[in-house]
Amino acid sequence: MKKRSFLCSAAMLALLLASSGCERNAEKKQGGENTADTVSIQMEYRDTLGNSEVSCFMKGALPNTENKQLKKIVNEWINERLGGIYKIEDAQNTQAILDFYQKRWVDSTAAFVKEFATQGDFNPNCTWDNQFKIMAENQKYVTLSITSYRYEGGAHGGTVVSQQTFRKEDGRELGWNNMFNNENIYMLSDFIREGLIEYFKVKPGEELKDYLLLSDDSGFLPLPQTPPVLLKDGVGFVYQQYEIAAYAMGMPRFVVPYSEIKPLLTTTALGLIEEN
Repeated sequence: MKKRSFLCSAAMLALLLASSGCERNAEKKQGGENTADTVSIQMEYRDTLGNSEVSCFMKGALPNTENKQLKKIVNEWINERLGGIYKIEDAQNTQAILDFYQKRWVDSTAAFVKEFATQGDFNPNCTWDNQFKIMAENQKYVTLSITSYRYEGGAHGGTVVSQQTFRKEDGRELGWNNMFNNENIYMLSDFIREGLIEYFKVKPGEELKDYLLLSDDSGFLPLPQTPPVLLKDGVGFVYQQYEIAAYAMGMPRFVVPYSEIKPLLTTTALGLIEEN
């Protein structure tokens, strides 16, 4: 099988080096192996700008598919998650999307570091780390995630998790609007509560609300903003940083087994989990 990898071109490296007036010692590493079902992403950029270290990573795996419709929609999703400003000219070219956002971040970060270098002793170390993962897959669907960590100075960086289930047949995305029956979606609140109790390891005598940052004491739990996803053994949920809890509490996530949540799923979702 012909090997593939997402590599940064020499031309791109030249543009990156030319984008800053700083003396730069840039290091790029690529590698990784592909299988019949996956495409490996191994893009690494490291540089020193004055007294600041700059690094940008795009790593992980994406599905290797000949389904052009699925590839198009997945690429649009990746583009939207990384910024949504790249004008896609070739809907099958994931490489171009990753190259664009890596170069854009490095260019803007170089300007940011250079500006602060003129204002004193603040020399921020900057990182943008994107990890791509195939969370689950069968013959009918694939679930992907992008975990993006960004640090550009300050007490700590920030992480955003994007996740999405795609129907392989036509690339259709599943989420809040079509995964659960509207008539009984309110019943999810009990599953959400149990999942959070397990995540926070709430002890007997403690209350879940003591772990959360909620606007009132009603006990109402908002659904996660991030779409739920189909996984091997159940439906996965995740809350972003600060969405319902303090930074120190992490990103609450849990999986509700299919054996419990199946009655709430639409026939569209049920049709994708034939082995469960």
